[in-house]
This record gives sequence, C-alpha cells and structure tokens, in this order.
Amino acid sequence: MSKKQNMNKVLREVSTKDIDLETGEVLGKNLQKKFLSKRFDEGKGYLWRSSGSGVKTFFDVPYPENMSMIDRGRMATLAKCIWYDTNMLGYRGHGRIKPYDIEGIGKIIGLDEKKAGAFVRRMTRLSVIKAVPVPFGEETEMQYYINPVYYFAGPRLSGNLYVLFHRELDELLPEWVKQEFAKADARKKVN
Repeated sequence: MSKKQNMNKVLREVSTKDIDLETGEVLGKNLQKKFLSKRFDEGKGYLWRSSGSGVKTFFDVPYPENMSMIDRGRMATLAKCIWYDTNMLGYRGHGRIKPYDIEGIGKIIGLDEKKAGAFVRRMTRLSVIKAVPVPFGEETEMQYYINPVYYFAGPRLSGNLYVLFHRELDELLPEWVKQEFAKADARKKVN
C-alpha cells in the first residue's frame, strides 16, 4: 500500500502475546499493524455499521415466484425480528431468548392471529419460514426460522441452520462447503 493510499486510512496497532496455558509462561509477543478505513471520508462519506444486529439479503437470489409483494413486505418487517446467529424469529424475555408465536408474528406484521397463521403456512409452503417444534422443559414450543437464502442474520451459516434449509442452500453453496458440513455432522454422530 502506498503512502498516498494510507492517508485515507487509520492505523491500528494490536499487541498480542502467545502464552503457554499450562505454565502461564509468555512465549512471544507480536505487534500487528493494520490500516482500516476512516469512519468518515469526505469523498466516500460515513462508514455506517449496524450496532451488532441486522440482516443480509442476497441480490442474486430471487424471491419465490408465487410470493406476493405484500408478503415480501411482511417478511422484510419480520426480518428485523430475526435473532442474531440463529435466524429464529425471537426476542429477549424472562431471562432467555423466546420465540415469537403466531399471535406475536401477527402483531409485528399487523395481522390478527387467524390471518397470521395463514401467512406463516403460506411462507412455509414457499420454504421461506420453517416451523420447528422444540422441547423446552415439560412443554414443546414452536420456533419459526427464516430461510437464510432470503434473510440472513449473522456472519456464519451454522450447521443447524444448514440442516434446516439444506435443500434450498445446496443449490447455492459450493460443493466443498456442503462436504464440510457433512464431515462436521459425521463427527457429531461419532461423539
């Protein structure tokens, strides 16, 4: 990187130590230098990052053919309620992450419970939402997951999310990624 290119960057120096976890001995020290983009650049503007949450959509993945514009808007509204790293529709409540039920989903998108149920069934048929019964204590709660092909919250696709939506994802993921998920699944079954 030339000196001129560095003028529009901020230098970040990070000092790290290699430590033997058994003895506590410091094995070595490293000073790493990185050039980061400035938060504000007159020509480019403000580098605006979300505050740790948000969803990605993929430009090259079309919505299902039979999905109406109204349902696309409802899904965009629900996307703001996807729990980070899981793609579950949920919220923090009573000391844990709780899934939205049909009534809660309806409140978010402005539908009564009956119409919200019809909407969720329609999105399930289109493979946009998947309902998963999960035992929780003596009860079973229904959790609703959004297909990461359409809205994705988090930096990495988890094995659990891959398993839930593998049919849709297999069309888009490279072969080596599918093989890595298969290896990881095989290791889980052995242990």
